[in-house]
Amino acid sequence: CKPINISLIAVYAPTNPPKGQKANIDESDTFYINLQDTVDKVPKGDMLTIVGGFNARVGKQDSQEPGNVIGPHTVDSTNENGKRLIDFCNINNLIVANTFFQHKPIHQASWMHPGKKVWHMLDYTLVNRKFRSIVEDVRVHRTAAGTIGMDHHLLWAKVKIHLRSRRKKQHAQPIRLDSKKLRDEKVVDAFQKDIKKMQEEMANDTMTVDEKYVNFVKCIKRLGQEHFQQEQNNHRKQKEWLTDEILDIVNKKAKAFLDWQNNRGTRTEQKHRDKYRMLRKLVKTKVDARQTEYWDE
Repeated sequence: CKPINISLIAVYAPTNPPKGQKANIDESDTFYINLQDTVDKVPKGDMLTIVGGFNARVGKQDSQEPGNVIGPHTVDSTNENGKRLIDFCNINNLIVANTFFQHKPIHQASWMHPGKKVWHMLDYTLVNRKFRSIVEDVRVHRTAAGTIGMDHHLLWAKVKIHLRSRRKKQHAQPIRLDSKKLRDEKVVDAFQKDIKKMQEEMANDTMTVDEKYVNFVKCIKRLGQEHFQQEQNNHRKQKEWLTDEILDIVNKKAKAFLDWQNNRGTRTEQKHRDKYRMLRKLVKTKVDARQTEYWDE
């Protein structure tokens, strides 16, 4: 799988003029034209995040539907810049992430009007609609703004990115030999006969010493695999250190647990519980000892 790239765009949009003054349409148009040009250059597979001061106010949409750009949690009514912002989001399939998380008004509004002393939400985090689920929270932190002397409060977004793992190349599994087969006299006898036959064939060969060595190593590996290779197990792979004794105790422990649960509230509950705890402790002791033994081999 290809990794997901994140494209982050920081913006600062023109402000709305005071009431009674003519809006500077050219300035606002230029901002959104330039922003659209930048967005068009972002690869379609990227997670697009646009953050900053849009100087726009957005209110609740008429009806709350899954395809809405604006969520249910707003503090303003929509102004002209807000309409431009909503249109831009609709064109680019973006959402205003702030408005989908419920917080106290002081944690939603990011700027206070200096004259009216009214708080507004002017700063936003926009993300692709398809990546909406990875945004876990968006809110305002007021302390940071006081530290650096800004009139806009810090907007904080918590994003949880699910990283795609690259598929590892499939390597050929090493051939494992079953040492238990060394106890089988028939298998060992057949292996020795093949070794003797190989030696006779090499004795009459005109190969150099180095060539004979290379051929000898190949033959030993091949014969070892033919006679001592582990049987393929199509069932769940068992840990190499897991012995039959441990498996037997594990099964007894499982049965003891069921007996304890089936006798809860009876006179024999204590007896079954003690048996289960004893077997549980025994399993842990056996596993720890076997793991130590296995790694020391």
